[in-house]
Amino acid sequence: MNTLARCSLALLITALLPTAQGIAHAEEPSEDVNAGEHVRLSSEIKQLATRQAWAGVEKKYEELEKLGVELTFDDVLHGAYAARALGDAQAAYDRLKVAAHDKGTKEVVDWLYAIDVGYGRVELIATPPRGITLEAELMPFDPDQRTAVTAAMEHVTHDGQFLGLLPKGKYTFAGTAFEVQPGIAVRIEVAPKMKKTTGDIVNVSTSPVDGAGAEPAEPTPEP
Repeated sequence: MNTLARCSLALLITALLPTAQGIAHAEEPSEDVNAGEHVRLSSEIKQLATRQAWAGVEKKYEELEKLGVELTFDDVLHGAYAARALGDAQAAYDRLKVAAHDKGTKEVVDWLYAIDVGYGRVELIATPPRGITLEAELMPFDPDQRTAVTAAMEHVTHDGQFLGLLPKGKYTFAGTAFEVQPGIAVRIEVAPKMKKTTGDIVNVSTSPVDGAGAEPAEPTPEP
């Protein structure tokens, strides 16, 4: 290759490099794009929460989680409100623990405490799931607890299983009576080859999260 040809090739490669780099960067979402999407979703969540459209809040919150950005205290608190309204006490509890690490307000700490002393962890599994029901001996008077029980019943009816938190009380799953107590995990599994239901009750150790789980705490002073 003569000198003139080599120079022409070098100039052509140099001219193409910025374009190729620009294409590569364009295909990768930038931090600015994620930040803008975070602001948009947070705004929509607040608007939906104002209207108490909790299913919409939950959907937007899940989208927000997928962004991989650091959620604000308000984001997580709205997510906890949505989970509570939809009967998912476990998701509400998990989100509250995240919120407590950011800002241990009296509302968050007292709410965590209320779940710690009012709910127990259960694992109910039926294989196959057909014709299995969950019944409560007495439905709770508290509206949030009642919603949690109703949601668990629906999970069992549709999926034959429920893994999460239930309000303390007496229940029946696939004909087997059991009791939910705070700090105690209950596992009941039904399988056709077993010809019967077996249940295991296991002690579970718990640890307070920012004061929750022991006793209601004073809120973190505002700056």
